[in-house]
Amino acid sequence: MNLHIPLGGLCAATLMATGLALVGAPAAGADGDTGFSEKEFLSSAVDHHFGGVHMAQMCVDKATRADLRGLCGRIKDTQSKDITRMRSWLKTWYGTDETPSMLRMSQPMMEMMNKLPSLTGRTFDAEMSRHFVHHHSMFLPKADKCRKQAAHGELRAMCDAAHKTQSREIAQFEAVIAGRPVTVDTGQGALATADTDNRTDGNAGWFAAAGAAAALVVTRLTRRLRRR
Repeated sequence: MNLHIPLGGLCAATLMATGLALVGAPAAGADGDTGFSEKEFLSSAVDHHFGGVHMAQMCVDKATRADLRGLCGRIKDTQSKDITRMRSWLKTWYGTDETPSMLRMSQPMMEMMNKLPSLTGRTFDAEMSRHFVHHHSMFLPKADKCRKQAAHGELRAMCDAAHKTQSREIAQFEAVIAGRPVTVDTGQGALATADTDNRTDGNAGWFAAAGAAAALVVTRLTRRLRRR
């Protein structure tokens, strides 16, 4: 059976199908991709990382836990390098630059940053860790979108590495908040897992030395008894 479809109806149906397809398709972004602007991402990420570097330096200077200081030191180094790379890409790809500034951070973030210097000891460790959890959590959705939609492969690779690293670091900061040890690279060729070091317990080294001396005495006595 042949169905006769009026020409006007066919045109209307075609236009409707085309319109639905356009609605379902992602919108093109300013950089020619699917709704993702590399330039906007890079500009905001430079400021975001700059705040992270500032926090990390404060953490290295004030944290009581060796593992937390090691974690923050690694973040400082990584995000400092990322800032340099992102500013270079802004100049090369878009002929612009982004001077890092904390003034563009959100008001809640600024309030938390102003609060941290007045804290000390374990309270500082826990609050700094909570702040980093919040800081990383804000960046993860942007990094995820970047690693999937950025036009430049090197930017996608950086965002993918940042997403994986910061997801892992969130878990490490949560361990600090819970009072559990965290194994991190101290940046000095060693791993720090202790909850605290001799910055907060001046007797730790003495007890360790005394224990070693006692063990040596027991070993010598055992050898003498065996000879008899």
